[in-house]
Amino acid sequence: MPFARSYQGAVAPLLALGAVCLLLSACGLFGDAPPPCPQVSIMDQAKRVTFYRPGPGRDLTDVTYEVEIRDIAFECDYDFDDIGDNVELRLNILFVAQRGPAAEGGRVEMPYFSAVTDPSRRILAKKLFTVVLEFEGNAVRSQVVEELAQTIPFPPGADGSAYKSFIGLQLTPGQLEDLKRERGG
Repeated sequence: MPFARSYQGAVAPLLALGAVCLLLSACGLFGDAPPPCPQVSIMDQAKRVTFYRPGPGRDLTDVTYEVEIRDIAFECDYDFDDIGDNVELRLNILFVAQRGPAAEGGRVEMPYFSAVTDPSRRILAKKLFTVVLEFEGNAVRSQVVEELAQTIPFPPGADGSAYKSFIGLQLTPGQLEDLKRERGG
C-alpha cells in the first residue's frame, strides 16, 4: 500500500504543525481573538413588500413591484479607548425587486431602515435610507447591494456583541394592512 504510506507521511507533518499552532495560539502569541460582532438581522415582518397600482384591486394583475431584502453580509471592528468603546458594523444589504404586470416605469424607490438596540432591546437609534432599483429594458428583475456603516457606542466593560442591528423595509400603513391580509391576520 504505497499510497497509504505516502498519505500518512504527508499528514504527520501537517498534524504536528497544527498542534504547534494550537499551542502558540493558546499562549497568546497570535493575540486575543476579537470579540464577536453584534447580531445583525432582517426584520421578518419588514423584509418584503408588494406595490399595487392605485385603487382597491389586490390581485396579481394589480402588482406593480415586489421588493425584498434578500440577504445581509457584515463584518465589524471594535475600538476600545479612554473616551469610550464602540463597534463599527459594515453591512452589504442585497435588495431584489420584481416588476409586476401593472408596472409602468422602470424604477422603484423603497425606503428602508437600520435600527440599533441595546442588550435590553431598547431602540437606541433608527435611521432611514432609500434604495433605488432600476429595470433595464424589458427586465422583470433588478437587484442592488447597498453598503451601510453603523457605529454602535457602548459603555466600557460592556459586551458589544449584546447589541443588535435590525434592517427592514419602511412600510406605509397601507402596506402593513396588505401584509396582514396576505398573512391572514
